[in-house]
Amino acid sequence: MISKLLLFLSIAGIFFSAGVYAQQTHKTSQTSEKIRGARFIPYPNYTGKPYLYDKFLMGEIELADGTRISNLGLSYSTYRDELIYYNSAISAQIVIDKISLNGFTIREPNGNSRHFSRQYCGEYMHDHSYFELLSKGTISLLAYRKVNLEPCNTYYSKSGMAYGPAYSYFLYAQEKGYTPVNPTRNSLLSKFSKTNQKIVRKLLRKNGIVIADESGFVEAWNLIREKEIEPIF
Repeated sequence: MISKLLLFLSIAGIFFSAGVYAQQTHKTSQTSEKIRGARFIPYPNYTGKPYLYDKFLMGEIELADGTRISNLGLSYSTYRDELIYYNSAISAQIVIDKISLNGFTIREPNGNSRHFSRQYCGEYMHDHSYFELLSKGTISLLAYRKVNLEPCNTYYSKSGMAYGPAYSYFLYAQEKGYTPVNPTRNSLLSKFSKTNQKIVRKLLRKNGIVIADESGFVEAWNLIREKEIEPIF
């Protein structure tokens, strides 16, 4: 009697495990089907970098309905402002429909994460674009990582064409919209009243912050935001 009971429980366990596996497989399949897009067509091979990274990195996307899908191989095209993911099921690179996404996150090999959101900056751009969040707050600092393909000196590229960065930076507040800013000391100071410009200069000098590149610019902005010095929009 006991042996029959054990046999019954074993068989039931096998069927239960199979059922769970089938549910998990179905769930994964449904998740994959939620990603809308088309096969990626490679760009012309010119000098320069049309991508944010030279290889696919792991990341996460957030669909327009709020669904998050993790552990995807992602590549961000700064040339076309497109997000590409590698679909291992069909061994193909897929350009994800931009309108189907809220944004995405890419994890770098050093552990850092970079967050991008799809936003509409109608005054400065004609369509929805991916903006990298450099600093988040009531007023956020954003970067648009655009790369252009333009003619160049044949000494630099035999084809006479090259990919070159043409990044844009913006301060963004939900109520006030976007205002462009350059990653320089003078451009940053121009966003403040004359009284606050003196305060900002003193603050940067006191903390030894030099705005010579993007990282220095972000460091300066974070300090200003921490001290709650309001810019002028």
